[in-house]
Amino acid sequence: MAIYKYKLTIESNKNFVRECEIEDDSTLYDLHRYIQNELDFDDAQLAMFFISNQKWERIKSIPAFDLGNGSMDSVVISDLVDDGENNLLYVFDMFNNRHLQIEFMSEVEETYRTTYPRTVASKGNPPNQFSENIFATEIDNDENDISGFENDELDMLSETDDV
Repeated sequence: MAIYKYKLTIESNKNFVRECEIEDDSTLYDLHRYIQNELDFDDAQLAMFFISNQKWERIKSIPAFDLGNGSMDSVVISDLVDDGENNLLYVFDMFNNRHLQIEFMSEVEETYRTTYPRTVASKGNPPNQFSENIFATEIDNDENDISGFENDELDMLSETDDV
């Protein structure tokens, strides 16, 4: 059995990283459950995977329920790796398009008597699942702009702050 190592990051938070290992015969649903448990997310909320290219552009959606292209529980991780579809986006806040970038790192040796999936490296606090609860630690303070807003939208927001 092969074991795959993945790195989970958030583009807007350079302080958060998780590295995990998962069995090749696991499904995306297994990876979804791992993420939900590892990050202490509410599993009653909608989530979705996207296969993405190297620039993190979305190519194909894989929802929890089959809408014609398969579902999380029908997509086996080894099939993605075999097809060269190594990068995934995991959208955990559907309404605000917040997501994890999941990058395939390598195939690694199976560790005897180990339960998979498992976390092998951890840095930083996990994101809050709901955007209205975002802490300042989730925002990369090295950036001069606020992603998701154009400059004219920011000007408009600052004009209404005094209301």
